[in-house]
Amino acid sequence: MDPVIQLISAWQEYAQHADKVSVKDFCQAFLSKKRRSAPAEKGNDLNLAKQLGKANSLVKAYFKIALRQISDMELEWYYFLDAIAATGEIRKNDIVSFRLLGEPTTGIDIINRMLKAGLIAERVDPDDKRARLIKLTPKGKHRHHQLGGLFDEIAAEVFRAMDTEVKIKMETALTKLTDEHSAAIKNKKGKALDSIEESVKKFTRELKR
Repeated sequence: MDPVIQLISAWQEYAQHADKVSVKDFCQAFLSKKRRSAPAEKGNDLNLAKQLGKANSLVKAYFKIALRQISDMELEWYYFLDAIAATGEIRKNDIVSFRLLGEPTTGIDIINRMLKAGLIAERVDPDDKRARLIKLTPKGKHRHHQLGGLFDEIAAEVFRAMDTEVKIKMETALTKLTDEHSAAIKNKKGKALDSIEESVKKFTRELKR
């Protein structure tokens, strides 16, 4: 198809569905659609994973530097406080395993230290007497709020050079991705898990040759 005709057709399609027609929005939507339809080059996903890992390590390094000035606080504690705050109250087993691939004993040790520090409290689950429910104490809520403000300033400095629109799109895409995979791992089912398991089996078979 002639590029001009293709562009006109794309504009007509966009104008029919858009609430408010905008040349800027059209161009972004058109280019985004073109990128999605283009075949991904081999290694792109791995490179993305590496860059996300590097960015995460960088942010955590800055967080740890900040925590050197704060007594009786560990970085993992903040992540646990954040996860508990998001639900209000959560089962102890769920918060212990929320790091997904972390060792359960490590999670239990963290919880015990946080209990001792008075940041969280636990009670028997009325629906299951064998389970325990965890929630933040007033001290835990205050510390979570304080650290949230501090870490927000640090993250803003780290990502200052990035365009705001890019950051919003990345956050939206990554939130959707992590929510889907977290649910799949928790329920132990999903196409990604099946595909990963098959890739590992294939890899181990080739190693034995």
